[in-house]
Amino acid sequence: MRGKNKITIIVIALIVVVALGLGGYRFFSPLSLAEGYLYEDENRIVYAKVTQDQDNVNVEVMETKVETEDSIPVLKNSMIQFSGTIEGGKLNLKPQTEGGQEMNATVSADELVFLGPIATPDTNGTKLLASQMAVYQNKLQALTTRVNEEAEVKKKEVAERRAKEAARVEFAKKVERSTKLAADLIESAKYLNEIQFEDETRFNKEQVTELQGLLDEITLYATQPGLKKTEYEVMQGTAGSMKVLLDGMNTMDATIQEKKKRMTDLIAVLEADIADSKAVWEEIKASVPDAQKREEAVNQAIKEATQAVEQAKQRRAAIEKEQASLKQSANKLYQNAVGVVSQTKTKHAF
Repeated sequence: MRGKNKITIIVIALIVVVALGLGGYRFFSPLSLAEGYLYEDENRIVYAKVTQDQDNVNVEVMETKVETEDSIPVLKNSMIQFSGTIEGGKLNLKPQTEGGQEMNATVSADELVFLGPIATPDTNGTKLLASQMAVYQNKLQALTTRVNEEAEVKKKEVAERRAKEAARVEFAKKVERSTKLAADLIESAKYLNEIQFEDETRFNKEQVTELQGLLDEITLYATQPGLKKTEYEVMQGTAGSMKVLLDGMNTMDATIQEKKKRMTDLIAVLEADIADSKAVWEEIKASVPDAQKREEAVNQAIKEATQAVEQAKQRRAAIEKEQASLKQSANKLYQNAVGVVSQTKTKHAF
């Protein structure tokens, strides 16, 4: 009987010792932590990777969140590293990079809760649940895939919207250009119509008439019997006056040439604008508002410009022909006068 009681006491003692040993181990051993802790919502993942040695705890916080750039979703990644100590389930952490803020957290084998600001202030108070790195990586890959797919769809939408807007702006520019072209055609046609040669033609005709009159005077002197030297000298002076008149016509040639150049330049501008006006109108006429009213204005401007160009070309050709004829007549009259003076000099031996 005594032997049995002794054995029982020994067994009980062993159980107590084991129980005390296990309890003491749990009481004095370090807190057991998970490999990492994870938080996720629709547009954000935060993962805290934890490593622990005998004296310190290292926490690497990785955050991935969805932001938008020009309405297109993009992933933004950030990472911050802490090191510190753990006491009674509380973490006291310091950043491992300059400029960071110290941070506190509560931690257990099941969850991690940050009590101060980290890389993003809205993480304060967020509960991260125990999770393995592989789970975090799978969730990160799923978020990345989803955002990339959404981004592609959004990029197409943005491209289509920009294309429509570009087309709208381009169309508006063409409508504005059509209106401006019509106004430019009317204005340029007005300037072209103002280039006339009546004054120059009248001047040259008057010069030729005067040259003819002076030649007649010289001829009259030459036919007089017993021509005196003083009368011969008058003939010479008259021929000199004819030369002045001829030089005046040559000076007028420069004015005519300058007008013809301005006319030619304006004709080129008008012809180009007429072609542009027709082309632009063809591009917009199907969609432009007030199409009939606008078409009438465009056609009227083209008509006025076309008429101005045709008439200007006729005037240019006419002045060229007339100028050549009058100059030829003037030169002939002057040469005749020079010939008469020369013959008179020989005849009378002056």
